[in-house]
Amino acid sequence: MIGKIFLASLILLSSRICYAGEYKIVSLAPNATEILFALGLGDSVAAVDAYSNYPEEALGIDKAGTFVNPDIEKIILIKPDHLLVSAEMDSGMMEFLKRAGIGVIKVSPESVDALCDDILMIGGIFHKEENAGRIVSDIKERILRIARGIKTEKPKVFVRLFDDPLITGSRFIGDVIRLAGGENVAWDIKNDSGVFSYEVLIERAPDIIISAGFSGDVELSDPVRTIKNARVYKGIDPDILLRPGPRTIDAIEELNRVFYDKD
Repeated sequence: MIGKIFLASLILLSSRICYAGEYKIVSLAPNATEILFALGLGDSVAAVDAYSNYPEEALGIDKAGTFVNPDIEKIILIKPDHLLVSAEMDSGMMEFLKRAGIGVIKVSPESVDALCDDILMIGGIFHKEENAGRIVSDIKERILRIARGIKTEKPKVFVRLFDDPLITGSRFIGDVIRLAGGENVAWDIKNDSGVFSYEVLIERAPDIIISAGFSGDVELSDPVRTIKNARVYKGIDPDILLRPGPRTIDAIEELNRVFYDKD
């Protein structure tokens, strides 16, 4: 009897050593992973997607595939309390996860205000309200400081993500550009990203072209070269620009410096 009690205690202790978090969370979105760590929930993250590379601690966490191709068997084996994703899931998959007792949280804001709301929401779900409030307050205070220096004549900006076909960003990226003091010339793209016409790009003649994503280290295509006086900036980390997360404010500040030639 004593041996059984000792064995049970040993199993319980080992499970606590292997998993110390108050919750058990799987993130299938790099931006969600960054939010969780910023909130102080790193110990509760049991697995992440293959693209979650920040913070450094995320690199050592077990991988559960990608959002497009999740490792469902591993996720079910982990038995997380919540699964964080960046887009709508198939209804059949949602129902399957629901029956398995896994709550699905979508983190796909279309604006910086919506990002702040998502951070507060996640903070509330996992009882990290104070940390969430601190992160959001910092973002909003830094945006206010930037706003004081924005000029009336805003530069026209184009974000170049891919060249063949020409892909750009709208919605969230457009809001980042707006807050940094620029105007997104691809304002009429309906989704977060989409195909853009070279002819329209030349017609709208952006003052600044931000090369990021797959185009970051690629030379400008011939049609883009014809845009006169356009400054090309390749220095921004695509992760801070393209991931709606706590580091978005860093992207806004960097773009603001680029737009207005600040040191």
